[in-house]
Amino acid sequence: MSTTAGVGYTDLFRQDRSQPHWAYDYARRLMERHGPERRVVIQTSMSPSGWFHVGNFRDTACAYLVHRALRRLGQDSLILLSFDDYDPIRPSQAARDPELAGYGARPLGAATERSRRICRRYIAELKRMGICPAEADADGRTPADSDWQTHYQHGRYLAGTYVPLQRRYLRAAGRLGKLLGQAPEHLFSVYCEQCGRGGTRTLRLGRDRVRYACDSCGALASTRRTELVKPAWALDWTLRVTHERIDCEPAGQDHCSAGSTMDRTRAIYREYLRAHQPVIVPYGLVRQSSDSGKVSGSRGGGMTLADLMRVMPPRLILFLYGRPNCLSDFRISLDFAPFVAAYDAYDRFLARVRAGERRATALHDLIAGEGEEAGPLPGMRHVLGLLQSHCYDVERVIARLGPAAAERVRHAHAWLAHDSRRRGHRWIDRTSEAEPGDLLVDGDLPERWTRASYRTLYLTLFGTESGPPLRRLEESFGRAGLVAAVRAYADRAERPLRERVLGRLRPGDADAG
Repeated sequence: MSTTAGVGYTDLFRQDRSQPHWAYDYARRLMERHGPERRVVIQTSMSPSGWFHVGNFRDTACAYLVHRALRRLGQDSLILLSFDDYDPIRPSQAARDPELAGYGARPLGAATERSRRICRRYIAELKRMGICPAEADADGRTPADSDWQTHYQHGRYLAGTYVPLQRRYLRAAGRLGKLLGQAPEHLFSVYCEQCGRGGTRTLRLGRDRVRYACDSCGALASTRRTELVKPAWALDWTLRVTHERIDCEPAGQDHCSAGSTMDRTRAIYREYLRAHQPVIVPYGLVRQSSDSGKVSGSRGGGMTLADLMRVMPPRLILFLYGRPNCLSDFRISLDFAPFVAAYDAYDRFLARVRAGERRATALHDLIAGEGEEAGPLPGMRHVLGLLQSHCYDVERVIARLGPAAAERVRHAHAWLAHDSRRRGHRWIDRTSEAEPGDLLVDGDLPERWTRASYRTLYLTLFGTESGPPLRRLEESFGRAGLVAAVRAYADRAERPLRERVLGRLRPGDADAG
């Protein structure tokens, strides 16, 4: 690698650590470059090869935080979400996924229903996060004066949106190849006119036509349909940056390392386009639980924004993404310890905000939305404990903690209902094979309780050896209800209270009686 390239690569990771938050550093760079009159365009892009997951969201979160910083500094700004559905489907993925059977090497957007479903789900999640405007339609389309746009590259390429630039690039293929250190034929691929697949070899590049051989159907042909000639990723990115006048883009650090897209394309901007490369916001990996690698949507299994929003408010999620430096990797998990720790860290953060701490206040200004807490809330560990001891009765716990805690109680309940069962944190799941003995005395519960009689009560009512205190059980079901449940087991081997408790943990049954 040349000295110049090395300097450029290092410069991608330069930051002014004196800024109150990293997003303000990138925002100020953009303002210095473009001046106050320019509407800054920030692109976040991703390929719908699978469900968008918590790793993909870091790209959008970085774009959103820089957008918010620009707005806080008085600069007009626009977020452009680009779905890269003109990328080819990997044959290996098409072989694994029945929904993609027959689509291998064709554009992702060709599998229309699947691609639309994936993209619409992400748009819906971003709306719930308060990032995509509420007035956007299901595909993310917005009015022209909105500060949000959504593009689908499959449609834009086939509509000829980029044809003038594609032709310009084809005419300059030799020069572009030298700047990137690649043979010109390797800078473009053709979607075959006969079979629609991208498994082609470019044989000759002309000013108005491309000759290719298709390895999928055997066609040997020339095409004048420039929209079918897709530049390789490095060129594709510069083409769209030029057409959309993109000023800033987050990028994973694997795209910013030595020899990567962001490193190599500097020469394209400097020597061919005669323009600035966009301000790049490099970001680290998001890992799940104990996974050592990054999350993969195409392989499946990655947590999504919906998984996080089920148990966390949007502002807490944005805090988790905005708190570490964008250059740092971080881990996200819904296991008990990290889940509770996330809430604890957020509560400490809000305390620093109330105390006026500079960096905390700066981040809070970037993530705060409607419905921010007015004061301290009970810790998540305490809320989980109350739900356990109150037999998962959401409304009873809200009545005890007050309406300000309602959102947190419901998120805690959702975690218990969806994310804790396989980890053994719910007392109702700790069943025992032991048989309960006789419990009723003259048709009623005993007046004096011992450890043995408590154990017999839980075994009788729930099939567990322990559970909430007796006073909580009486609050929830009444003494008569407890007696009736004991008799139901003695007479019919039924546990109606166990079914009621489990009903409160089923989706949609949070308030079951």
